Amino acid sequence: MGIALTWLRLDLRRRWRSLVVLVLLVALSVGVVLTAVAGARRGDTAFDRLWARTLPATVTVLPNQPGFDWSKVAALPGVTAVGLFAVYYGGAVEGMDGVDVGFPPANAGVGQTVERPVVLAGRMYNPSRVDEVVASPHFMTAHHLRVGDTLTLHLSTPAQAAAGIDASQIPPAGPQVKVTIVGVVRSPFFIDSPGDSGGMLPTYAFFTRYRADILGPGSNPPIYVNALIRLAGGEAAIPAFRAGLARVTGRSDIDVWDNYAVFGGPVKRVSEYEAACLLAFGLAALLAALILVGQSVARYASAAMAELLVLRAVGLTRWQAASSVAFGPALAAVAGATLGVGGAIVASGWMPIGEASLTEPNPGIDADWLVLGVGWAAAVLLVTAAAAVIAWAALSAARAPEYSRRSPVVAAAVTAGLPVPAVIGASFALEAGRGRSAVP
Repeated sequence: MGIALTWLRLDLRRRWRSLVVLVLLVALSVGVVLTAVAGARRGDTAFDRLWARTLPATVTVLPNQPGFDWSKVAALPGVTAVGLFAVYYGGAVEGMDGVDVGFPPANAGVGQTVERPVVLAGRMYNPSRVDEVVASPHFMTAHHLRVGDTLTLHLSTPAQAAAGIDASQIPPAGPQVKVTIVGVVRSPFFIDSPGDSGGMLPTYAFFTRYRADILGPGSNPPIYVNALIRLAGGEAAIPAFRAGLARVTGRSDIDVWDNYAVFGGPVKRVSEYEAACLLAFGLAALLAALILVGQSVARYASAAMAELLVLRAVGLTRWQAASSVAFGPALAAVAGATLGVGGAIVASGWMPIGEASLTEPNPGIDADWLVLGVGWAAAVLLVTAAAAVIAWAALSAARAPEYSRRSPVVAAAVTAGLPVPAVIGASFALEAGRGRSAVP
């Protein structure tokens, strides 16, 4: 180690620029490759991580029947949560053409015991507040809104609700409610789609206060109330649930969506393709890095060995020579890999990309320490090993005997016992020599 440090101090004075270039090449290579690999892993698992965190509905049940009795469905075996929502198109948002108030929760389950969203900014609404709503990321972006901004919701009258008006065609004439956006949220049922303008979700208290304006008058209003249902057995329990639903309702035509397949299937297919593309890009970047960094290491090691071979004559061992050559590139690899990992962590703020970004439950900077740790160690080991192997190969080549053809004249002079000056003179004149002192 002492000889290696001494050699490094001497070598840094002459070839520090080469080591700086090596640091930058390793940093760029590690940063690009690890960003691609970590981004692919993150995008490939985005929907499943969202699904695991949000108490997602296993099925969406759409009887589309006014006055449907949900108590019998809630009592079916395996049903752990029921979230009701009104299929309401009669509301509008002031100043936003074509934007409605969403599907208001028709019981306390939505957002609490089923489809409890992750909060990306702000907070979840207070279910008991009439004047609070949450919104999706696309809604906030499309309308240039921030958490804390207020909206004015225009609701239909009970008569308009009974007539089933569409607010995009007939202006609602009912109550005007000022609400505050308190959070930006995401869940499997409420995820944005590419190119849409998102939506908002009011509270159950809002629905309770304006029930007649949303559903229509009377105890048997005309507006449909459908449900998000969570099953204890997950997807495997859906067939049994379908059979039970048909039994208690007497209907076999009720739509029952498998939410994981309906919402997760398309997203996962696209996300898997995007992840494969990122991995392919990372592999291409890795191959390019091996060539660029390998050339830099080879040039540095070869230049160092040309000088260290001289010290072999005074007792420098092969291990000492190889370690002296590898020490500088190893330190450069440590510095470059560390910078590359830091760059990959910063770049993770833009990951995942594409479809997966719409389902990422924790957007922003995220360090995948498995990928980063393995990548850092691999970069340092590869650079160090490459320098050591090149040095060892150069030492082996230097030790290989080099034979030159013996001149018959010199051989005859030796056999005849001529004086030493005569033999040496003949050798200098007629033999090429060997090694670095060889001549034509």
